[in-house]
Amino acid sequence: MSDSSTLVDSALVKPFTKVFEKHGLDLTRYKFSFLKRRMDIRMRTRDVSDYLQYAAILNNEPSEFVELFQTLSINVTSFFRDNEVYAEVSSFIKTIIENAKPTDQIRVWSAGCATGEEPYSIAILFNEALYKKNISVNITATDVSQKALDFARDGKYSSSSLKTTSKNFIDKYFQSIWQKDDAVEYQINQNLKQMVTFKLGDILSAGIQFFDIIFCRNVLIYYTKDAHELIFSKFHKSLKKNGLLVLGMDETMLGTNGEKLFRSMMPRERIYQKIE
Repeated sequence: MSDSSTLVDSALVKPFTKVFEKHGLDLTRYKFSFLKRRMDIRMRTRDVSDYLQYAAILNNEPSEFVELFQTLSINVTSFFRDNEVYAEVSSFIKTIIENAKPTDQIRVWSAGCATGEEPYSIAILFNEALYKKNISVNITATDVSQKALDFARDGKYSSSSLKTTSKNFIDKYFQSIWQKDDAVEYQINQNLKQMVTFKLGDILSAGIQFFDIIFCRNVLIYYTKDAHELIFSKFHKSLKKNGLLVLGMDETMLGTNGEKLFRSMMPRERIYQKIE
């Protein structure tokens, strides 16, 4: 029973499926190998070797499910990660601003925002493009980890998170609040914080809204191919006409329904546009 390979048996998957459904999540949408690694980590922490026993713990102890769920969010990120992607997106943002009317509301979704570096990077680009225009911009940032979202709302980052950020942006949008030798901690400006709304949620469980741009970078690698089909369909429904979808550099739509729903605008940067 303690052999990890037995987790694939339907008799063992069923209890975990019920636990996930109890919390409004679909266990089958996550890659099995990824889930198993995360469960094994928590089981070692709890000194449990039997998967059925761990399923019972998850069912009876909501705090343990929270601990497991936190591990499903991989928070490896930084401001302006893959600068060339943000450079291309910046041009699109400028076009949106130029064509926007004062009554328009520009909406962006950062799906799988981790500790907030991505949505705040987007906020900086919009703030630069807006200049003195009075146009409403709302960035919705979602993640499955409450701990990551709390960190993001606090808005304090180390210098290592800003290693690919221009000095001009750091001087303009961050305040140094602590420094020792080469280590510096920064607080992001309040006006950028006000542009971002952080929400707890999984991509598939989030409600349909209409966005100008959706960022979903380095998140799909943790989902199954079947889940990719559902996610691309959801993104297509959630984008405004000619809206952009930005994926991670190691992610692709090849072999999925996404190829029929989006046209590749910048293949190298993984930037796609909605097909009506």
